[in-house]
Amino acid sequence: MTTLPFRRFGVMLDMSRNAVMDLPALKEFAREIADMGYNTLLLYTEDTYCLPEEPYFGHGRGRYSQEDVREIVAFCEGLGLEVIPCIQTLAHLDAYLKWRHTAPITDTANILLAGSDRVYTLIRQMLRSIKASYKSPLVHIGMDEAHMLGLGKYLDQNGYQSRFEILSKHLKRVCEIAKEEGLEPNIWSDMFFRLGNSGVYSSDHPRLDPEEIGELPEGLALTYWDYYSTKKARYRAMFRAHKKLGGNLWFAGGIWTWKGFAPDNRHSVATCLAGLAVAAEEGVENAFVTLWGDNGGECSRFAALPALFVCAETVRGERDRSRIRRKFKERYGISYESFLNLDLKITQKTVANPEKYLLYNDPFLGLLDSTLSGGESERYARFARCLSRHGKHPRFGLLFRSQAALAKTLSHKAELGARTRAAYQSGDKKAAAALLAEYDRAIRSLERFAELFCALWLSENRPQGLEVQETRLGGALFRLKSCRRRWALWIETDQPIPELEEKALDYFGDGEEMRRQHFRHTAYLKMYTAGRE
Repeated sequence: MTTLPFRRFGVMLDMSRNAVMDLPALKEFAREIADMGYNTLLLYTEDTYCLPEEPYFGHGRGRYSQEDVREIVAFCEGLGLEVIPCIQTLAHLDAYLKWRHTAPITDTANILLAGSDRVYTLIRQMLRSIKASYKSPLVHIGMDEAHMLGLGKYLDQNGYQSRFEILSKHLKRVCEIAKEEGLEPNIWSDMFFRLGNSGVYSSDHPRLDPEEIGELPEGLALTYWDYYSTKKARYRAMFRAHKKLGGNLWFAGGIWTWKGFAPDNRHSVATCLAGLAVAAEEGVENAFVTLWGDNGGECSRFAALPALFVCAETVRGERDRSRIRRKFKERYGISYESFLNLDLKITQKTVANPEKYLLYNDPFLGLLDSTLSGGESERYARFARCLSRHGKHPRFGLLFRSQAALAKTLSHKAELGARTRAAYQSGDKKAAAALLAEYDRAIRSLERFAELFCALWLSENRPQGLEVQETRLGGALFRLKSCRRRWALWIETDQPIPELEEKALDYFGDGEEMRRQHFRHTAYLKMYTAGRE
């Protein structure tokens, strides 16, 4: 058996961005990663686990009951996987804090009110639920990205206080509770760096003053996360900066499943392998890769199998990439290169996600038309053809059919807005009439994609959260049909279309040099309207 360079080598699944995996799919995923050589599964649950004393915690979100978690833990134990809970005890709790009765414990929209006794009562309930559900004594308590800490209700009640001090006092209190409950806490480390470095976390020359931070609570572990860098020098500098803080150091890389409907397996491999290699060299004992689901959890976790497989093989000592790809095809019956088509990579720009923002980009407003470089329609059409070849695969056929349907939709819609505006502004009614058929094709394709996407979701996830995707896709479909009707009316009667009368501006506001460059933009609300929700 291959000796791993890490004591724990795991995969973290985000169960908090609407897509809470159904137990059969989660068990299938657990089998996959166990067979690959991972020995740890981390479940990220902000409020998607049960607090018996607080019915609103995770209400309507598909949360796991304590019985669900025990079933997951027992199943994974049989596979040789340790299951570790990842929760939040400071920020990222907006789904829970939206309930009216939580106002007294809310600092800002997604951050708990540090120093409040009611907050620590809630956190004790969290940790007791974790203790009752999991077997591992380890618990990841979050503490990351609390950018507005102390600047809301805390500021109103206490005046401006050092945010280092607020964080340190809160952390100490939470760690004391964890210790009392027999748990060993771990946190994301970014806030220590951000607060002392103008919001910057990872850098080639990290600035960190251990004296300013003070002594960390005894037994606290730190997780350094980096999902972006491919430079080993940066990882090395960050690991060494972390070591100045003391404590047990973990590393988390990123398998990119959080930018939209498509993963980015190529970038995931490049960043994770660099980080994992340096982690091993620096003597880091525990490492894992994260599969986040920002802004709705659209991307199937199984679409990330190529990156997960390469990382596992490489960590286990296999360096020959061609052998890894052969093993991948033998395992799944689909070539590694064919699986990468799920990335829908029509641009070489790092982690761009035009497959999401061009889907929702409004055909009349065209806020994101300035990112088009030309040829998107044909590139997506090629992906649709390639992906369709695996539509009957016994295990992953639905995944490939869904992604093929998305690509086909984009082959009709990606450039539709730009073509519409050009025809309108030139007054070319012949070209305009020809576009009616393209609207019809885009509508039919979007209907088919929505059908397949929902089927894929329900084959992997609990239904709670699907309402978000159905609302978005339904809105896009309704809007397409509305624009088609108004377009036909303009052709017949010359009734003006005010959105197309207005000059289109570059989304970036930086002029021609920034135009026609696909980029990453995950916030759905900013993709289709300049208005307010």
